[in-house]
This record gives sequence, C-alpha cells and structure tokens, in this order.
Amino acid sequence: MKLVRSNAIFFVLLTVLVSSTFAIEKPTSLQKTCITSECHTDRADKEYVHGPVDLGDCKSCHETVNVQAHTFKPKHEGAALCSSSSCHLEQVSKKIVHEPAAKGQCIECHDPHSSDSKALLTGSTVAETCDQCHDVTEGMANLHGPTAVGECSICHDPHDSDHKGLLTVEPKELCFSCHESTRDELEKFEFIHEPATGDCTGCHDPHGANNWQMLKSPAPQMCYPCHEDIKKLAETSTYKHSVITKDDGCLKCHTPHASTVKFILKSDPATLCMTCHSKPQGISKDEVMPAFTDQLKDKKFLHGPVAEKDCNGCHRTHGSEHFRLLMKEYPPQFYAPFAEENYELCFTCHQKTLVLSERTTKLTDFRNGNLNLHYLHVNKDRRGRTCRSCHQTHASNLPKHIRASVPYGMWDLPIQFEKTETGGSCQPGCHNAKPYDRKKPVDYEALAEEAARQKKKKKEPVKENDAKDQPEK
Repeated sequence: MKLVRSNAIFFVLLTVLVSSTFAIEKPTSLQKTCITSECHTDRADKEYVHGPVDLGDCKSCHETVNVQAHTFKPKHEGAALCSSSSCHLEQVSKKIVHEPAAKGQCIECHDPHSSDSKALLTGSTVAETCDQCHDVTEGMANLHGPTAVGECSICHDPHDSDHKGLLTVEPKELCFSCHESTRDELEKFEFIHEPATGDCTGCHDPHGANNWQMLKSPAPQMCYPCHEDIKKLAETSTYKHSVITKDDGCLKCHTPHASTVKFILKSDPATLCMTCHSKPQGISKDEVMPAFTDQLKDKKFLHGPVAEKDCNGCHRTHGSEHFRLLMKEYPPQFYAPFAEENYELCFTCHQKTLVLSERTTKLTDFRNGNLNLHYLHVNKDRRGRTCRSCHQTHASNLPKHIRASVPYGMWDLPIQFEKTETGGSCQPGCHNAKPYDRKKPVDYEALAEEAARQKKKKKEPVKENDAKDQPEK
C-alpha cells in the first residue's frame, strides 16, 4: 500500500509532537536547539542522523510561527525545503525525474530527521522503500542479483537520470558493468545476435523471472516474434523436429548473444546434432531411430556433408515437408517411379544427367562399356531402384558408399558388391551375380542365355547310361 504524505501532514505531526502531553511546559522563548534531554529526543536517536539535526540546527529547515505559543512550520514547501541553504541542489537536475522527487515528496522515501537505514530511508532497505510504490518481483521464482539483495540503487538513480527507467548509465553499459563475459563475446566473436547489440531488456527482465536467464518468456516463445519463419517451420511442417518446440529448445543449439560459429550455434552442426543423436531417438510411437554414431563407427568412407560435419547440407533443423527433415525430396523407399523432382536433394550436388543419360563414357564408373548402369537401375516408370537401394547415405566401408546390405521389408537384403580395376560385380538377393566392365563390356544377353541353359540342365532327367555311372549309395 502506498504511503501518502505531504508537507501539511508533516506540519500537523510536528505540531502534535511539539504539543504532546509529556507534562513538559513549552518554552515561550527561542531555544538554542529543539533536541534536549526533555524534548524531541526521538529526532536523533537512530543510527543515521540528518546533518542539521545532528548539529542541533533546527532552524535550517523550520521557522517560527509564534514564539510564545511555541509553534513552527517548514521554511519552504516541497523539494525547495531540501534544496534550500545550498543543500541537495543536484537531485532533480537531469532529463528524467523520479515522480516523488518531481512533486517534492521527499519524505515519501526519506525521514527528515533520522533513520536506521542509510540515506535516511523510511524503509529498512532500499528495496523495502521502493516496494511501497514499485512491486516488481511478484510471482518471480528467480531474482536478478541486485534485486535479490534489495539494492535497487545499483541500477537506478532514485532521484533523476538522463536515461530511461532512471538508470544510472546507458542500459547496455549498465549490464556490461557486471556481465563482462557477454561484453567480451560481443566484441571478439564473429557472429553476433542482433538484439544483443541493443537494449538487453528487450529479452531480459532486469528484476527477475521464472527462469534463471531472466527471460521475459521462455524460448521458443521469446524467439518467435522476430523469427516468424522458424515458427512456421517448427509448428506447421509435416515433419517436425521435436526439440524445437520444447521449453528452451532454441538454446539447446544456439547461444543467445554471440558465437564463433555461423547462425550463432554453440558448436559445429555435427557436434550439436550428436548431443541427441549419439543415442537412439524415438521418432514415432512405432519407430526408433538408431544412434547415428553407430552408423559412423569405424567407417572408411564418409558422405561429403558428413565428412564436413555439415548436417545442414541435407537436413532442415527446424522442420521440413520431406522425410527425415530433409531439405528437398528424396524417396524414402526401395522402389520408386522415376521423376527428376523425386531426387531434388541428390541433384543439389550430383549431376542429374547421371540418371538421365542411357549411354556415357565419363559420367560414372558404374557402367558396362558405355551403358550407364545408374540409368538402368533408377530410370524406370514403375519400379526404379532409389539411390538408397545400393548406397549408404551417411557412411560405408565400401567405395562409393556402397551398402553391405539394405533394409527390404523385414529382410536386410545383401548387396555383395565386389570391385575390380575396370568394373565390378554384385550379387544381391534380387538377381544372380552380374559383373560389369568399362573396357570389356559383359554381354548380358549371352550371360542370360547361359544362365537359362544351366537352369534347364539342372531340371533335365538323368539318362539311363548316366544313372549307371552314378556311385552306389
């Protein structure tokens, strides 16, 4: 509850005190001092005493109304009383003046005679005095240091200031006077969060909050007003990254002030991703994504973006319209009808002619003579093999990121790839061993005919003479 005082009340109280029934006769002549062993003893009995009172110089502030009646009044009204006699002249000289000071209500905060608190405060602490009008900590679980110890005047001038909020110095400089490490980051680091270059109170409540960072609201809600595009991705994407919308989700990856890494990341993208993806992650009620580190462990060949620790090369961090948070379309299944748009992700790095050209002598090493075997496998109207059918996306122990096996329903279909100097062969579960050679092309028709002959031979009945030649069982 606010205390309402005025000079009129002060005068009445003074008169009442002077004329209070102590069974002491009022002097009828001027006295050297008002504070004696019999009168006004309470005016100077506290730890901090106002200068004139300590000197017994009551006339600095009071003047006689009637000597014989022993009545007095303040020499001036309002703030003029405190600034008279060359005292307290500089308290209201700046651009912004605290309202009680502007109205001359000095005794709202200060006892004019003595107090048990520094600066003759009416409250036991600075904070208690301020709380009479300013309740700035209600419901806050975490308080800013100066607020917690009741030292409002560390940041605010109680009388006047040239800065908003009666701050003692410019807002940012005031924060940096304590938060030196943040100042150093902003001065030395390459990537700066733009709001951090301005007023810190845009994001932080300077008195307290229900979070230890003193944020006005938790991330991501704090971040969304500036990052509306991220909000849209996080909340409306078909495939959502769950960490983004959790409380403080943004701060899992980003530092709020400055960084040595682009996008003010706490570390390089791969290291950040591994803080979660080094262990299995549930991505739906029926599916668990295995630990990513298991996919990389002891692998000889890393996909380019993985080798460069750039997960953002293929994945969108905040949300995506594509499977596995991919940046662009890439078929998630083993078979898919061929269309250029289905392989947008791959074509951001790899030439699309790799699967558009039926014949080539240089686009790929995976060819039989000049027959492009990528085209043969992928470019089909109905059951084209997708890239993932043969290639491991992140890492492999085989050249060209060839898989050892590929998930095919409930089965891990083996690839059984073998490389030669001018070609190679594979024998997956979908066909017999088929070699290819860039210099001496394999005749697949002849190979098929030979396979048919061998198959037919196995099915032919054994002739009588041949049976005689069989060893006895």
